[in-house]
Amino acid sequence: MESPDRDHLRRMLLERSMRFGEFVLNSGVTSNYYIDVRKTSLHPQGLQWISRLFWEVLEPDGITAIGGLTMGADPLVAGLMLHSLQAGRPLDGFLVRRSAKDHAARGQVEGNLAGHKRVAILDDVITSGESALFAAEAAESYKAQVVRIVTVVDRNQGAAQVFQQRGYPFTPLFAVNDLLPAERG
Repeated sequence: MESPDRDHLRRMLLERSMRFGEFVLNSGVTSNYYIDVRKTSLHPQGLQWISRLFWEVLEPDGITAIGGLTMGADPLVAGLMLHSLQAGRPLDGFLVRRSAKDHAARGQVEGNLAGHKRVAILDDVITSGESALFAAEAAESYKAQVVRIVTVVDRNQGAAQVFQQRGYPFTPLFAVNDLLPAERG
């Protein structure tokens, strides 16, 4: 999957999103690096590159909606929806809350998921896969089939195996080794 967009995105991720030091990740694991993909996905050019690359992966899957767990997936879903519209095959979007709202309709899923049968889950960085699995289960509660999970960066810490066991095809744009200097990998 080499392309100019991927090369540009890799450089931007290295410049904007990679940090080295001592970090405790959301999964509870301690790491000597942190990848804040939002520093890239919330940049207009970074989001454009991510959206184009996600589209290349997902367009053959025949999906009709995309979604993911809110915060990390928010810009990814919006960017890919706009890209799909420009490509002439618009996708609906949805976002999944960690817990249901305690007001209004009290929903856990926001946006446009009802009625969609083939969906993809988007995530910015995947470590254990917990966030993507949570979003996938929410989509399945609407009777949607999750046909792929896509992420910008896979930290290579077991999520791919978990997804395979659950029957979810998984495509990362980058494995963490694509971004780490050889001595840190």
